[in-house]
Amino acid sequence: MSNSQATGEQARTATGLAFHCHHDVLVEFVYDYAERVTYIREGKPPEERELRLALFRMIPVTLLPLTPQQVEYSKAWAARGKAKAAYDEAEAAYGQAWAEYDEPWAARDKAWAVRDKAWAAYGKAWATTDKAKAAYIRTLDIVALHRTVCHPNCPWDGKTIFAKGTSISVLESS
Repeated sequence: MSNSQATGEQARTATGLAFHCHHDVLVEFVYDYAERVTYIREGKPPEERELRLALFRMIPVTLLPLTPQQVEYSKAWAARGKAKAAYDEAEAAYGQAWAEYDEPWAARDKAWAVRDKAWAAYGKAWATTDKAKAAYIRTLDIVALHRTVCHPNCPWDGKTIFAKGTSISVLESS
């Protein structure tokens, strides 16, 4: 896969597994590619930005195998989404009950209890999702994917992308 193909895929993929979202993590789940790019451009030291952006790559879904762990992760992700929606609904109801402050406190307290229950369910769903995601990632041949997706001269040394420095020029060496 050429670098331009990888870049085009990144533009279309907002969420998924990525290489080098952070300088000291090889692969992780990215929830919003564009948001991370904006943060790198605005929040990271200027001397690191170009290298970080050159190496931050979404892994194309077409390169990821469909495994039982991936299916479980997808199910957990969907359940997490439902739990989050339930929490958001409970939070809105609680907000409305709080806004009606002069009404009996019982209504507000009931809304708080529903909100807390939804928050606990959301937290449990999130933990299940994280566990399923970790199990799925363990099934992948990360080294082969990294070799396919990342820059041919990627300076990743097992700990950081900055092993050879922070300048984009580290990609010119072999």
